[in-house]
Amino acid sequence: MSDRPPRSGRPHRAPHGAGLESPRILRFLAVLFTVAAAGSLVLVVLDRAIGRPAAGDVFITALNSLAAFVLWRKFSEQART
Repeated sequence: MSDRPPRSGRPHRAPHGAGLESPRILRFLAVLFTVAAAGSLVLVVLDRAIGRPAAGDVFITALNSLAAFVLWRKFSEQART
């Protein structure tokens, strides 16, 4: 008697996995990774200025730059279509 009725779906929620197809989400992530890459690059410059090894920061800069490039490219492809 206390059984819940079956859900018919929630129209106000996006289905799982739909976020990465949204241009708004892609732009947000692209900007986020671009800012992270720029910040990492600043850390590399600071490390070199004070004489610390910068290998880890260079690696993180490369990863952030790669992610930003891929996201900007995907965003621009979606904007063209």
